[in-house]
Amino acid sequence: MLALVVLGWLSWLVVGCGPAGDRCRKCGMLVDDHPRWVAGLIDERGVEERFCSPRCLFAHWRSPAGAAGRDAWVTEYYTQARMPVEDVWFVMGSDVTGPMGRALVPVAGQAAADGFLRDHQGTRIVSAVEITSELLASEKDHGQK
Repeated sequence: MLALVVLGWLSWLVVGCGPAGDRCRKCGMLVDDHPRWVAGLIDERGVEERFCSPRCLFAHWRSPAGAAGRDAWVTEYYTQARMPVEDVWFVMGSDVTGPMGRALVPVAGQAAADGFLRDHQGTRIVSAVEITSELLASEKDHGQK
């Protein structure tokens, strides 16, 4: 009888934890709740890790825990296509918000990035190589409107 009570309690606990799905490796949010912002990389074990946003991807990738990551990708803003981070520009400081607030908006092509920056009051355009932990902290602390 005790076993049935424990089993019932455990079943309720699992169901009560909310919907199943991948959680962002950095912040724990449900990734599938934010399909327009999904990003990812391959970790040191060769396993794909997914993130709720480019901001979480870079925060993890630029940390010691994620430094061995490779083949990072993001969801491009306009086409919603999965693209390698090297193939897009990131607009910072715009009026567009993502799952983690102020978004790093991935846009394919310099002309499209320039247009997005102008249309959404962005502050700068950077490449993936330029996105460091320091840049993320600086933008988060000082780039808020």
